[in-house]
This record gives sequence, structure tokens and C-alpha cells, in this order.
Amino acid sequence: MVNFFKNSIRARYVFALSLIAFFSAMAFLNLYSIIETQANDGEIINISGKQRMLSQKIALIALQQNFDYLQKLVNEMDSSHHKLVNIPMSKKIKELYFNEPQKVDFYVNEYIKNARLYIKTKEKQYLDYLLNNSSLLLKKLDLAVNIYQKEAEKKIETLKTNEVYIFALTIITLIFEAMFIFYPIEKDIKTKTKALVDEKNYANLITQANTNAIIVVDQNFDILTFNKSAEKIFGYSKEEMLYTKLLDDRIIPKQYLKKHIEGLKRFMNSGVLKNKDITFELEGKNKNGNIFPIRVSFGIDISEHQKIVVANIQDISDEKEKDSLIIQQSRLAAMGEMIGNIAHQWRQPLSAISTLASGAKLRHKNSMLSDEELYETLDKIKEHTKYLSNTIDDFRNFFSRNKEESIFDLNTTVDKSYSLVEASYNSNKIKVYKDICKNPINIKGRDSELSQVILNILNNAKDILIEKTPENKIVYIKSYMNDKYGYIEIYDNGGGIPEDIKLKIFDPYFTTKHQSKGTGIGLFMSNKIISQHFEGELIGENEEFTVGDETYFGAKFSIKIKLAS
Repeated sequence: MVNFFKNSIRARYVFALSLIAFFSAMAFLNLYSIIETQANDGEIINISGKQRMLSQKIALIALQQNFDYLQKLVNEMDSSHHKLVNIPMSKKIKELYFNEPQKVDFYVNEYIKNARLYIKTKEKQYLDYLLNNSSLLLKKLDLAVNIYQKEAEKKIETLKTNEVYIFALTIITLIFEAMFIFYPIEKDIKTKTKALVDEKNYANLITQANTNAIIVVDQNFDILTFNKSAEKIFGYSKEEMLYTKLLDDRIIPKQYLKKHIEGLKRFMNSGVLKNKDITFELEGKNKNGNIFPIRVSFGIDISEHQKIVVANIQDISDEKEKDSLIIQQSRLAAMGEMIGNIAHQWRQPLSAISTLASGAKLRHKNSMLSDEELYETLDKIKEHTKYLSNTIDDFRNFFSRNKEESIFDLNTTVDKSYSLVEASYNSNKIKVYKDICKNPINIKGRDSELSQVILNILNNAKDILIEKTPENKIVYIKSYMNDKYGYIEIYDNGGGIPEDIKLKIFDPYFTTKHQSKGTGIGLFMSNKIISQHFEGELIGENEEFTVGDETYFGAKFSIKIKLAS
């Protein structure tokens, strides 16, 4: 018991003084409420009493026809009444002022109104109203003053009763503290200590069972935790890693080592982790020296004695392999679309070349082909051949694997993308309307990737319009910008995206087309390109749009990309 007194004296006194302070504060607040209530209620009673006096004085001064003084009294009564009806009222006062039979508010306003009319017109009927109703109004105001006084007295009594309760509770608390505050808590301390140990063991269990690698580093850059998943991912045992320095190239590839060192040193010096709660895709290195992709997020814990950084690491090798497969499938699917578009682009010039060659051959056979006509025919064939060559260049550029980013005009990419499907649109009688921003919309990235996104949306619009066959097949392309972002909006009148699949259109492998026509990776990859490569947004929704005087309804795909700085 003596040891308990020595060890817990601070906690006991803090608790005891806190209770006393609490009840003292309650007593002060209650006393303050009494003073405030008396002051407020006194003011209300004074105003209400003043209303009684003014009602009689107005009648007397009206009889004397001292209109300047009368005007002052009426204004004063109006102001006092306005103040009374705009303060919080009890139910009883509210009924007195606004309900039958008393309707004090009505009678006061009528009294004031007639007084003003008397001042303005000097007519006897208004004077008669004041003289005849002053006694009635006095009785009603007397009743109001009486209720105000009773309610004020009741409030004061309630607060006084509260004061007694607070005093009694304070005495009881003091007795309770005197009797029980020094009750031994050694057992409680032991229980809490055991709970803390159990909690630590539980936390360790969770850390070890986590499928992600958990690595904890202290302010000396020593590794404090290296869980089983970390052993599996990096190939080192816990014994090899614990209490050794993190900042070497065992698990951190050399190209990332400098940034890790700078970031950890900055945190240890400032206590602020710049990249807290941000997920990064980096690379790790295992014991065999193999480099592999990882996803990393960092957390921190700062206590009085130490600062630690917690790294949560996921091996995303399988995920990257799947992404690579999806990208390849997307490219193959796009290539299939392109082959169809090439066929449409080439059909007309090939037909023209065939016609020109056959015509020239026939005319030559019949000795009807002059040298001039031959040269003219060959020039036309050459012109068509050049068009075919340019088309091949356009499609080859589309599939270019050039990874260099550059600043390019979004409008130019829109036009280039449409040119690849223009022949296909024309053959399917799809009308395209454009509202392109007059100024260049410069963005940074790879224009071939953005072209792939736009082309995918245009192909989807073409497919849905062919399937739905509306009377007029319309695609509307709009581009614009503000201070920070450039926008592309592509509309079609194919009836819109069904509500039950709106949330799925950007999922991988989700498609509404027959399996022979769609892979379901076009919009998934488009969304991935815009969000990850351009840090933008791709949104699909249904919306009405207007072309000329006609209004249409269908799908709208919006691309939002930050402008190049």
C-alpha cells in the first residue's frame, strides 16, 4: 500500500484536483447563469413595464396634440416591442403575444399603427381608437409583465436548486476521494502491462502474417523489423537483416539509393516525411541480384525517444507481367482495327488506279491513247500511289514505339486520329461535326498514345452507330481549354451507355460486343494511358448534345489533360 502511495501520487492528485476543478467550474457557470439570467430577465421586465407606461403616455400626449413628442413615444414603443418579440420566448409568453384571446402583438401593432395614422392625418377616429384602447392594452401588458416576472423568479429558483445540487455533489466527491482515491492499483498496472505486452505480440503476429514486406528503420537507419514476406521477397533472412544498416545496395538498387538516403535523412532531421501516404512504383533488388518491380508506401511513428519509418512493400512482378500482356493484347486489337481502316482508306485510290490503268490499256489497244493522255494517266496513278504511301506512314506512326515525351498540340492529334478512320466513317455514312479550339492546346506526353485513346473512342462510336443504326449517324468532337487543362469531348447519338454497365466500362476484358469483335481492353487501356501517362481523367457518361438545330442523345467520353507548363 505504501509503495502504491509513492508511485501514483501524481495521478491521484491530478484526478482529485480535476474533479474539484470540474465542480468549481460548474458552480461558477451556474452562478454566472444566475447573474446573466437576472440581468436579462430584468431588462425584459423593464422593457415590458416601459411598454405599459408608453401605452398610457401615448394616449395622454395624443389628447394634448403634441405631435413631435407623440412621434418620439410611438417610435420608442415600436422599438421596444420589436425587441421583445425577437428574443426567445417561453411557450406561455408566445401564446400571450400571438394567440387568442390576448394577442398582445396584434393589439400593440394596431395601437402603434393608429398612433402613426393620427400623427399623419390628425383625424379624430384615430385619437378615439387610442383613448378607447389604452386601458385594454394596459391590462394585456400588465399580464405580460406579470408572466415575465413569474418566469424570471422560476428560473432563479431552478438555478439556486442547481447550486445546492452542485454543492452536494462537490461534498460527496470530496468524501469519495478521501475514502477511495488511494485504493491500490498495482493489480490494475499489472493487468495493463500484460495487455500492452499482448498487444505488442499481436502487432508482431500481424506484421509477420502480412503478405507485403514490412521493413521498419530507426533514426540510425538500422532495420528493426524484417518480416517473413520481406524474407520471401528479398531472399535475405531476418537474422541477416535485423540491426544492420538499410542504406546500402542489398535490397535498394543503386539508382534509387541516393533518393532513399536523402529522404530518410530529411525526415530524421525535420520529423516530416514528404512522401507519407503516397504510393510509389519503384524497383527492388533480391539476394541473387535480380531487379524486380515493387509498389512502396511509407508510414512514420515519432515518439519521445525515437523516430521510425515503416516501409510497406509489394512485389508487383506478376501484376506488371499481366499489364504487359494486356498492353500487347490492346496493341493487337488496335492493329486489327487499323487493318480494317487501311482497307477503307485504300479502297477508293486502288479502285481509281485500276480504272485508270484499264482505261489506258483499252485506249492504247485501240490506238486512241496519245502521249499527253498517257502522261496524264501516269501522273494520276502516281498521285494515288503517293496517297497510299502517306496512309502507310500515318498508320506506321500510330504504332510507333517511340518512348520520348514531347510537347504537342492536342488539336493536331485529334485531326490526325480522325484521318485514320475518316474513310471508314464515310463508308458507313457517319457524319462528323467538329468544334475545335482555335488556339493550340499544348500538352506533354507521347502523341501516339493519346492518338490510340482517341482512335479507340472513335472506333467504339462507329461500332455502336452501326449496331443501333439511328436515322442520322452523328459523332460530335469538341476541344477547348482553360488556364490549367485541355479537354476533348467525343459524343455519339448511339443511345448512350446502359445504366447497368456504366461502372464497368473501364474494367479489363469487359465488353458488350460479340467475342469475335471485341476484347474489352480498349477502354481499360485508354483509361490507364490517360490516368498514368498523362495524369489526366477519362470519363464516360450519357448526355444530350446539339448540332445545328438538332438535339441528340448518346454517350459522351471526356478527356481532361493538364496543359504543358
